[in-house]
Amino acid sequence: MSARWPERAAAGWLRPPGPADTKYRRGVLGARTGSAQYPGAAVLTVSAAWRVGTGLVRYVPPVHDQAPDYGLPAPAAAVLAARPETVFGEHPGRPCDAWLLGSGTDPAVRSTEETARLRELLRGPAPVVIDAGALELLLDGPAAARLPRIITPHAGEFARLWSGAGLGPLPEALHEPFETVQRGAAALRLAAALGVTVLLKGAISISASPGGRALHTGPATSRLASAGTGDVLAGILGGLVAQHAARMRSAPELLCELGATAALLHDRAARAAATAGGTPPARGDAALGDAAREHEHEHEHEHEQPILALDVARAIPQAVVAVAAEAQGPRDAAAAP
Repeated sequence: MSARWPERAAAGWLRPPGPADTKYRRGVLGARTGSAQYPGAAVLTVSAAWRVGTGLVRYVPPVHDQAPDYGLPAPAAAVLAARPETVFGEHPGRPCDAWLLGSGTDPAVRSTEETARLRELLRGPAPVVIDAGALELLLDGPAAARLPRIITPHAGEFARLWSGAGLGPLPEALHEPFETVQRGAAALRLAAALGVTVLLKGAISISASPGGRALHTGPATSRLASAGTGDVLAGILGGLVAQHAARMRSAPELLCELGATAALLHDRAARAAATAGGTPPARGDAALGDAAREHEHEHEHEHEQPILALDVARAIPQAVVAVAAEAQGPRDAAAAP
């Protein structure tokens, strides 16, 4: 059974900078994302990581990536053009606090050298967010005990991991968007089998730890059913993990909370973008039951405009402010004379 993750709890993970902070103290994320096939994924993941408040983002392009087709820029060139704040390449003297791997990559064309480096990072001590093209590396064997690892599969990727892990028939409710009990149980089972936290994406996203805890958020706006939004979610999560890397190393089970927080921010950013940049509408989660949320979800798009993945990334700061403000509101009101 999964528990609903409220915005007040999510706000506790939104770390505002303090006077003693530096870019290094605010978290350094290494992003090995994007490829010649999907250079835009590199831009989306890096942009989202910056906008969630990460102190420094290092972009590391795939080793021996294919030459771009169709006159497209190489992923690193695309990132530089979009986000000139980004630092490029690995620095032996300044290791990354956390890594984001796999978004916008295809294992069928990944070089042997890049695969070897990804496996090396998965064996290392730094927390790792594993997305898309890097997911199949988890089938090499269960992660070592207590290594901080979180994966971000959608239902199709989840099904492939489930089959690859030898877990038997797929749960019938896997593709039912508002179902939480069976999907939560399935996410917990896959998390235990792989030894990693699982963020199962969907209208209702479920974050499940190998230790048996599951949280859910949503329903998210269906405007997120658009190419590239999963890359934005991965970037949000990577940024949050980098900002809290020390806690994730000492208590990997807390990745479950960061996964749910990332999913919640992703939805709030999408809603801000879909309402022409206005304040993301509150969901009223505490007051609504699941059936009421389902009914509300059916009619929400009447006042929303179509959005693109980069719109969502650009609205992340608004989502951060909105979640933090909503969580602080009752305390401020109570303190008023």
